[in-house]
Amino acid sequence: MTSEVVTLPDGRRLRWHEFGDPDGSPVIYTAGTPVSGLGGATYDQAARAAGLRWISPDKPGYGGSDYQPERSLMSWADDLTTLAGHLGLDQFALAGESGGGPFTLAAAHRLAGRVPVAALIATGGPMNAAERAGMKARNRVMNWLAMNVPALNAVPLAAMRRELASPVRRERALRRDMAATPEAGHAALRIEYEGVADALRQGTRATVQEVALTKRPWPFPLSEVKTPVHLWHGAADRNAPVAYARRLAGELPGAILHISDTSGHDVGLDRSGEIMSVLASHVG
Repeated sequence: MTSEVVTLPDGRRLRWHEFGDPDGSPVIYTAGTPVSGLGGATYDQAARAAGLRWISPDKPGYGGSDYQPERSLMSWADDLTTLAGHLGLDQFALAGESGGGPFTLAAAHRLAGRVPVAALIATGGPMNAAERAGMKARNRVMNWLAMNVPALNAVPLAAMRRELASPVRRERALRRDMAATPEAGHAALRIEYEGVADALRQGTRATVQEVALTKRPWPFPLSEVKTPVHLWHGAADRNAPVAYARRLAGELPGAILHISDTSGHDVGLDRSGEIMSVLASHVG
C-alpha cells in the first residue's frame, strides 16, 4: 500500500491509498460509511490479479482528508477530478461500495466522458418504506434520523468511535465479530475495523453529514446517467436490502444487476474476482 496527499483547489487536503497493480488500469474506489480509503485493501489481491490499479481516497472528514462543510454528492466528482489530474489519469473506472455508491454514481454522471464503467457494490441510497422493511433495526433508525433529524445520528456514531478509539476495545469487538464470521472473511473484517476507526478519527460530523446526503433524494435524474453501470448485491443484505438495488438498476439506463443469492452486505468480497473482471474488460 502507498498513501499520499494532494491539496485541492479550495485548500483542503485529500489523502488517497493505492492497492492492486501499480502499473495497471486505474479504478478509483469510494469506500462505505464510515470507512476511510484504507478499506480499499480488501480488494488488493483481486485488483492485482486483474491488472487494476486500485486508487482509494479518503472522503472529506475521513482519515487524512479535511472536512468539507459545504459538501454535496456532486462535489465528490470535483475532488476526484483533481485527484485524477494529479495522477495524470485521463480515463478511469469508478467503483463504490455501500455508502460510497451514491458518491460514485454522482461522479459517473458528472464525469461521463472520462469514465467507461462504474461498479456499485452493495450500494445504499434513499429507500422507500417497503425497501427499508428488510433492514436491521439500527439501520432503519439511522435512515429515519438522516431524513428527519440528522444531527442525532452523532449519538450512536460517537459510541462507535469511543469503542474503536481504544486498541484494546477495538480488538475485543473485532474478535467478537470474527467469532460469528467464517474464517475466509477475517482478513476483510480486520481491514474494515481499521478503516472505520480511521474514518472516525477526526470525529463524527463527516459521517453524520454523509448519511444525510446519501439517504435523501439525489440531485440528479437517474435517467441521465450515461456511464455503463454494473451493480452487485447480495440477496441476504440487511444493511441495504436487495429490493432497493432492483429498483435502482431498473431506473439506470442499461444497468446490469448481478445478484448473489448466498451473499449479504459482503457481496464485494464474495464476488471480487467477477467485479474485477468486469472492470478490467472496460478499462484494460
